[in-house]
Amino acid sequence: MYCSHCGTEIPDGVTACPGCHASVTSAPAEAAAPAEKKKFFNEPSKKSKSFAAIFTALLVFPATLSVAIDLSFTRTTWAGYVVGAMLVIWVCTVLPALKITPAPVTAIICFMAIVGYVFFIIQKIGIATWLYQAFLPMFVLAAALFAAAVALISSKTVKGLHIFSLLSAEAVIYLVALEATLDNFHHGFVDLRWSLIISCAFVSVIAVFEAFSYIGRINKK
Repeated sequence: MYCSHCGTEIPDGVTACPGCHASVTSAPAEAAAPAEKKKFFNEPSKKSKSFAAIFTALLVFPATLSVAIDLSFTRTTWAGYVVGAMLVIWVCTVLPALKITPAPVTAIICFMAIVGYVFFIIQKIGIATWLYQAFLPMFVLAAALFAAAVALISSKTVKGLHIFSLLSAEAVIYLVALEATLDNFHHGFVDLRWSLIISCAFVSVIAVFEAFSYIGRINKK
């Protein structure tokens, strides 16, 4: 390296020219590498993949159990409501967690899932009174549960395995409310059956998560 003022050779690590004592500026840094082009589909993190896998497994159980009970006993295709609700819950919970697509695109997908479920109910029932008697209460409940989960998880009030316990408890609340709403809408009274059976499974799942969480805390001490 040579001085830009007098041309004297400057040894490495020297901050002033030995000839004219002018301050030495570092060599210009290499041009920054061009920014990587932002992809439309992002690679989800390992943590979000784990969450998606466990949450999907939790939803598969009530959906398949509802179909099995419906086909074995009632054969009224009411299980379609449960399966549709599980799909909407999955889309509105797992997709935002994975962050595969940009937030606006994810919001549109969630909205379309809800709209699709609404049209499915319209086709099944064929009347519009369900809007305020069935759909609106369940939509408000789902929005409230989702907002509560996001608030508790983002603030780290609930973390670790407690997150899955929280989501399982919210699933119990939603399924019981769903059956109660549908019973009241169709028959004018509430006769809880399948939601209680599924709730027992979720309570068992919550117990397992809380047990593992407790064991983890003990081992850290």
